[in-house]
Amino acid sequence: MTARVERALLVAAPAVAMAAVALGLRMGAGGRLRAAVVVGAPVSRAGTGLAWQVIVFDEDRAGRQPVALTKLEVTARAGGRRARWSGPTNDDGVAEILLDLPSVREMTVEVRADGELLAGGDVTVPDLPRMPPEPSWARFARREGTVALDVAVLGQRVASGFPASIWVRASDAKSHSPLSGVTVEAETDASLTAVPSQASTDSGGWAHIAATPIGYGVALVLDAHGADGRGGHWAGALFASPGAAQIVARDRYAPDEPPTLEVVVPSPRTVAYVEIDDASGRAWATAVPLSASGGMPRASVRIPKLAPGLYWAVAASDPAAGAKLDAGTIARPFFVAASDDRALGFGLDAECRPAGDSRPISRVVEVCLALAGAAAVPRWTALDGFVARHAREGNRRDLGLGVALAAIVVAMLLETALLLNAARRAHAHLREAAAGEEYAPRASARRVCGVAIALLVALLGFALIAAFLVRAA
Repeated sequence: MTARVERALLVAAPAVAMAAVALGLRMGAGGRLRAAVVVGAPVSRAGTGLAWQVIVFDEDRAGRQPVALTKLEVTARAGGRRARWSGPTNDDGVAEILLDLPSVREMTVEVRADGELLAGGDVTVPDLPRMPPEPSWARFARREGTVALDVAVLGQRVASGFPASIWVRASDAKSHSPLSGVTVEAETDASLTAVPSQASTDSGGWAHIAATPIGYGVALVLDAHGADGRGGHWAGALFASPGAAQIVARDRYAPDEPPTLEVVVPSPRTVAYVEIDDASGRAWATAVPLSASGGMPRASVRIPKLAPGLYWAVAASDPAAGAKLDAGTIARPFFVAASDDRALGFGLDAECRPAGDSRPISRVVEVCLALAGAAAVPRWTALDGFVARHAREGNRRDLGLGVALAAIVVAMLLETALLLNAARRAHAHLREAAAGEEYAPRASARRVCGVAIALLVALLGFALIAAFLVRAA
């Protein structure tokens, strides 16, 4: 009976060991991981809180794929205060969240979906340098004449196929004093349609031309003619943003009204990423679905009430483009103030505070906005849920490898003990046959072999059970 059991163990031990090895290695190989990445941005002065971004991914050997969830929950705690946001992610796996927290340096953030922790931990807000604003003045290749011309574009960039607001300042080339009554005319070019093609400067030396760029290499050539016979010439190119949208907004909103703007995109997209920035940080953001009914895809965006100040509405084609004002983005500055007079106090240029100016104040506001250069709001990775997930997967991988190696070692020892015991029994039978009498092996050797085999069988069984348990965990 004992011999038959040992022979069965001799055959079964390698199979059991290989099963434990397979389970251990499969457990260590891991599977698809789901986690969230929280992208932080500096807080603005708008009084809206933290306008951050959460992106949810599934990760496997093929890479990361965004995940659309019906409900995502984000909780932040700082200084005894607690803020919570709940909502879905879109097809890009993105959720634009708003946490009602003041400007704090440290906080604890958790991101959950269906009770599963996708990201969590302590967050320290870094001191990130703000990128310098884009130049207010368009670059020129040639400027000449006794009338010096300077060009400013509302938002500093144009979108192909949409009207652009171009402001031209005429001044004396020597004294730099503004010149009124100067006729500024845009030369005909295939890349630009200007309506009207000419305009006269006001008392501040400004003329306005509405032009629609066609394509992305937009050339602008201007000629100036004064009543006294003086003239000037300006030639340059406008900064066109490929695939950028059009943002239709007012120049000023009252502090007690939620600003509303319209976004129109030239390509068949289904979503546009819109954010509101100020000179300090990110005030608000949304991923707005686009409707293609009636022509180009468009959407109306309703923004929460903002504190008085100067803001930029930024529309982008993807979640990350707005962070650097990359290609495909457009920025539209606007004021939030109780009156035009107060709005000019938030301007960034001396032209916003003219002394004794007789121009309509609404025109001064328009010029002031054209000179408000946009600056990208810096971002940083506040939390990366994949870091913790990869650490746990690493522990599982190490544990699975340990189970597999232990099963191999135990199987080797068990096979060795079984073979030695079988050799001892065969040797005993040979002694019996040679002596012609029954050979009784020593009881102590028999007991030692039996205990060793039983112990190794138990260890191999435990290794297999451990592999199953860890795999199921």
